[in-house]
Amino acid sequence: MELAIAAKAGAALEAYKSFFEKQGVQLLHVSSLSELFQSLPTSVISGFIIDIHLVLKATEMEKGMLQVLEGIFPNVRTNWHPPEGFRALYKDSQQSGEENLFAFLEDCRNFKPRALRKDRREAINFNVLFWPSEATETAAHRAYTSDVSPGGIFVCTCHPPPEGQVVWVKLLELDDQPCQLLVRRSLAWGAARRVPGFGGSFVEMSKDLGKKLEAALRNSGQTAPQPGKGRDLAASGPQQEGAGLV
Repeated sequence: MELAIAAKAGAALEAYKSFFEKQGVQLLHVSSLSELFQSLPTSVISGFIIDIHLVLKATEMEKGMLQVLEGIFPNVRTNWHPPEGFRALYKDSQQSGEENLFAFLEDCRNFKPRALRKDRREAINFNVLFWPSEATETAAHRAYTSDVSPGGIFVCTCHPPPEGQVVWVKLLELDDQPCQLLVRRSLAWGAARRVPGFGGSFVEMSKDLGKKLEAALRNSGQTAPQPGKGRDLAASGPQQEGAGLV
């Protein structure tokens, strides 16, 4: 398992390396938040660790980008001092820093490794109906998108379909015609304080719907590709093409 760690070089970094290497974890070290953002599109990781001192010195833009990443990957903020050791708050304020780090590692091991997608997403909210490809619209669930990119969408719902399933999706504000979406990422309700739902890539879309999506993205500052030519929107593992992530 590989995790990214953002921390300055020094005694604290050596302590982090010693702890995580004993747990069989490979660390991708970066020394700043900007380096972290730059490395993730080409690095497949299961989570990341942030030294709290970097957060305190972060710009408003870096804090905003970090907040987005925290909604995607398991992550923990921590620091280390020789007398006290690790200080980390992950799930339980009554547990020690090391106990919280072990809880963090457990979530990372249950998280599908992925790289950050390269296409920028737009925060567009469409009302959505979705249902399994083998079913009819009468089985549809109601949901909404939190963001849209040229290759796909993230749908917020407490009933996410499993990864690998193809579903029909209808974006009500765009068109009455549904399109097919391959589920790349599924987040169950209650999973590590992340918004439940699923991210997927478009696999079938009419030309008319594609033009309407292109117009919606253009109005949000992004242009969509031709239907069927988009990149993966969900995060991908080492054996998958693309490095998208919703």
